[in-house]
Amino acid sequence: MYYSCDQIVALASIIGVVVVVKLALYFGRTKRGVASPGMSAVTFEIADTEKSRAFATRNPHFPAALERLVTLANKCFGRAPSPKNQFEDVCFWLGHTCRQDFIEIVFLGVHGYGSGATKLLRSLYERAVTLYYLVKNPSKIERFVRFAAIQEHRALEAALRAGILESQIDEQVGPPNTVAEIRDRFLQHKAEFKAIECQECGLKPPASWDLDFSSMVRHVGEPFNRLFLLANNNPNFLIHATLASAQPHDDEREQADAQLAIMIATDLLLAVITSQDTLFGLGLDADIERCGQDLIKAQAEDLKRAD
Repeated sequence: MYYSCDQIVALASIIGVVVVVKLALYFGRTKRGVASPGMSAVTFEIADTEKSRAFATRNPHFPAALERLVTLANKCFGRAPSPKNQFEDVCFWLGHTCRQDFIEIVFLGVHGYGSGATKLLRSLYERAVTLYYLVKNPSKIERFVRFAAIQEHRALEAALRAGILESQIDEQVGPPNTVAEIRDRFLQHKAEFKAIECQECGLKPPASWDLDFSSMVRHVGEPFNRLFLLANNNPNFLIHATLASAQPHDDEREQADAQLAIMIATDLLLAVITSQDTLFGLGLDADIERCGQDLIKAQAEDLKRAD
């Protein structure tokens, strides 16, 4: 069974900033989103593979629901932002990056790469939690921005410990991120981000820009605390060199992981759009609710069909 043209549109259209898709009627051709003035066009390809056809067979109701989610995402992100301040600027583009994470997860999942889709869940999850936390605590934006100096310095020190020469970094990276410039910014802000010793164990975890991540998840609540194990812990075991990642390939596990990753990513994208709606007053409440119900219904019908 091949994707129908409508199903291809639903899957391919997640790429465009504002999506008007021109498609070939079969796989293996390039699908281009026609961008708004000032926005570059993007390319998305869906291969005609056994895995992608199997996904369409297992999930006949999902593409239509996904198309409605894409329409909603375009209302949210398919616009030229006019931020009033740094807070709005950072939050819009952090949300936009979440949308890109979602696109990549769906692409990998449709083509059967469950492990890859699961790994990307971690970045989507962390960004979505951070965005939600910032929207609830806008006064924290300056700390978030200034903490970039600490992150840059950590990366610099890691490179130096690995034997990379300062001259190599200056040559390959250059201004405004030479070794001297990174160190200057670090010295300017390091006093604000000191590691605090744990009163129970005596250890000093690496400094964070605000709360530690687990506490941040607890602070923002649903759906993030419900998804913590699946979108944070499980991907971490796959991302890093762990015993759990030293496993033979399993097609059935890949398929199940792909299915789950897409479902979780969908939940997270809806949360991201909700945060944007809260911040910018986009009037998307009814669309978000309707889209969420559509996706829940589609998933339930497809799971019932699989049984």
